[in-house]
Amino acid sequence: MSEFGDMLRAARQKCEYPKDTQSVLSQGRLGELLGMELGTRGFSGAAVSDWERGVSKIHADDRLVLVSLLKILHQQGGIKSLSEANDLLEAGNYRALNPAERKQIFPADEIDLSSSSFIPEHSRQTLLAQLFIGSNDELQRLIARAQAGPPPAWPRVLAALWRNTTDHWSASSAAQAILWIWIWLLTWLLTAPSLRLSFADEEQASLDIRLFIAASLVIPLLIGLLTNTKDNPFWEGQKLGNARVTRLYVYQGAGIGFNMGYFFVLGISLFRYHLHIASSPWFELAAAALPLVVGNMAARLVPHNLWLAYGRLNVVDGWIFFTIALLGPLWGFFFMQFYSILLTPALGVFMILTAVTIIIIMGVWQAEHK
Repeated sequence: MSEFGDMLRAARQKCEYPKDTQSVLSQGRLGELLGMELGTRGFSGAAVSDWERGVSKIHADDRLVLVSLLKILHQQGGIKSLSEANDLLEAGNYRALNPAERKQIFPADEIDLSSSSFIPEHSRQTLLAQLFIGSNDELQRLIARAQAGPPPAWPRVLAALWRNTTDHWSASSAAQAILWIWIWLLTWLLTAPSLRLSFADEEQASLDIRLFIAASLVIPLLIGLLTNTKDNPFWEGQKLGNARVTRLYVYQGAGIGFNMGYFFVLGISLFRYHLHIASSPWFELAAAALPLVVGNMAARLVPHNLWLAYGRLNVVDGWIFFTIALLGPLWGFFFMQFYSILLTPALGVFMILTAVTIIIIMGVWQAEHK
C-alpha cells in the first residue's frame, strides 16, 4: 500500500453514492464517474483498485485525471476542503492545485479564506516555486517547516529545497533525462548540417541530406521508445498500455511531430540564410530541440486523439499516415535534386511554405475524416 493509495481509499469510502445514502462509492463507479467527467470511457474498477493498492499510479502528466478525481471526491463528500485535496496530492508527490484547478473543484464560496493554505487567485507562482516546488502552497509549507529552528534559517531552507527537488527524482527518471540529452545531441549532429545551408559542393550537400534522412528515421523511433504507455493509467484502464497498435500510433505521432518541427526550423533557416545571418551553435541546439519537443507532444496526442475519435485504436483508422516514415527519404531526394533552387530567395521560401502547407493539410484531412 502507498500513502496516496491509503488516502484515496479513505476518501472514496467517505463518499456516499447516490448522495445522502449509506452506500459507499465503489471503485468501479468511481472509474465510471471519472470517464463522465473526462468525456472518455473512464477507468475500470481494477484500475482504481491498483491506484489504491499502490500497484500503479496516475502519471504526473495526466493532470486532468488528477483534478477530475479530486472534483468527484469533493462532489461526493469524500474530500471536504482544499487542504485535504492538496494533502492527497502531496502524498502522491504531485504538485498542489493551482488557482485555476482550485476553481474547478471548489467554487469561490466554498474556499475557506481564513485557511493558511489558501492563496488568492491573483497571487502568481514565484519562479522558485515553478522550478523546484510546483506551487506557492507547497513552497510556503516547506519554508515554514525549515524556518522552525535556530537562526539563521537559510541553510535549512536551501537544504529543504534541494531535498524536495531530489525526492521527486528516481534513478529511472534521471536515466531518462540523460537519454533525452543524448538524443538531443544526436539530433543536433544529424540535422544541423542540413540547416546551415552552406553546401560547398554537391558531395557535401549529399552527405548533409543523408544525415537528415538518418535522423528522420532514427529519432522518431527513439522518441517513441521514451514515450511510456505501459505504465500510463489511462492506457492501462483501457487495456491498451502495451498493445502493439498503441505503440504503432505513438511512433506515428513521433514521426509527424519530428518532421513538422524540422520543417518549421528549416523555414527559419532559409530566412536566416537569405538575410545573410550566420548560423550559431546556440541556434542549432535550439533548432534540434524543437523537433524533439513537437515529436514528443505528437507521440502522446496522436493515439489519444484517435481513441477519442473512434472509441478504439485500430490500424485501419489511420494507416495512411504511417507513410510519414517516407517523408524524410522523399524530402532528401527532392532536396538533392533542387537544393540550388531552394537557396534562391523567392523560390526557396515558396517551396518550404508549400511543404509545410502539405503537412498541415494532411493533419486537417485526418481530423476531418475521423
